[in-house]
Amino acid sequence: MNKALKQATSFELIGLAFMWFGIIVGNYVSLLERPIYSEFGKIISGTDSVLRASTYIFLSALVGLALFAALGFRKADVQLSQGAEGSLPVFRFTAVGVIVSLVSLAIFAISLFFSSFNSFRSGSGLVEQLLGVYLPIVLAAAACIFALLAVTVYRKSNASEEKATPEQKKARREAALAFIYPIVGTTVALIIGLVVYQARRENPQVWVWVLILAIVASSIIAGSIYSARTRAHGAKAVVRPARVPGTAALNLNFALVVIYLVVVTIMSFIYGIAAIQELDNSYQVYPPAEDLLQPDLGWFFKSMLPAILILALVEVSAYIALRIRSIVSSK
Repeated sequence: MNKALKQATSFELIGLAFMWFGIIVGNYVSLLERPIYSEFGKIISGTDSVLRASTYIFLSALVGLALFAALGFRKADVQLSQGAEGSLPVFRFTAVGVIVSLVSLAIFAISLFFSSFNSFRSGSGLVEQLLGVYLPIVLAAAACIFALLAVTVYRKSNASEEKATPEQKKARREAALAFIYPIVGTTVALIIGLVVYQARRENPQVWVWVLILAIVASSIIAGSIYSARTRAHGAKAVVRPARVPGTAALNLNFALVVIYLVVVTIMSFIYGIAAIQELDNSYQVYPPAEDLLQPDLGWFFKSMLPAILILALVEVSAYIALRIRSIVSSK
C-alpha cells in the first residue's frame, strides 16, 4: 500500500470519526434545546422553534463525511487507473464510504421533512421555517450532488477535458444531468410537501402525496433518459474496475470483516448517544429540571470512554484489514 492509498484510507476513517463526534455533539446540543415547560404550560428552558443549532451540527457531520469520503475515493480512483498495486480493495472501501455518506444525507433530509410535520408553532416566522427546515434540506441535496459528480462524472481518472471530443463532452454533461435530476426532483417534492403543510397546517392529503410522488417519478425518469443518452454516446459515467480473482476463503473473510465493522460502528453510535442521554435529568424530577447533569470524569470513564474506544476499535480494525487485503491483492 503506497502513500496515496494510505491517505485515501485515512480520509475515509477521518470522515467516519468526524461524523461520529458530530452526531454526539449534535445530540448533546439537542438536549440543551429541548423545550421544558412549567406546570402552567410556559416554556422555562430550551426552545420550541424549528430553527435549531443541532440541525446544522448534524448536517455538518454528514457533509464532512461526504467530503472526506469523496477525497478518499478520488485518490484511490487515480491509483487504480494507474495500475498501482493493492489499489482495488482501497477503491472499493472508499466507494462504500461514498455510498454510506450519500445514504446518510438522504436519510437526514427525509427525516427532517417528516419531523417537521406538527412541529411548526404559530409563532414561528417565515425566516425560522426557511432556515430551520428548507435550507438544511437544500444543503443536504447540494452536498449529495457535489459528492456524486466528484466521484462519477468528474473523476480524476477520466480523460481530461482537453483530450475529450465534443461527443464525449456532451456525454459528460448528460451524465451529470442523469445524477442531478433525481436529487433535485426529490428535493423540490419535499419542499412542496412542506409548503402545503405550512399553508394548511395539516399533513399532506392523498392528492398532495400523488403530486409529490409524481414529481419524484418524473425526476427519476428524466435521469434515466439522460443515462440512456449517455450510454448511446458511448461514454460511461462510472468506470468499473476489473474484478481481481481471489480465493473463496479470502472473500468470506472480507465479508465477515465488513459485517463486523458495520455492527461495531452501530454499537459505537448507540453507546455514544446513550451516554449523552444519561445527562438528561428532566425525566427524573418534577417539575422538569432546566439544566442538564454536568459531565464529569465518572460519567466520562463509565459511559463515554467505552463508546470512543469502540469507535477506535473500528478505525484500527478497518485500517489493518484493508492494508492486509491490499497487500494480498497486489501479489
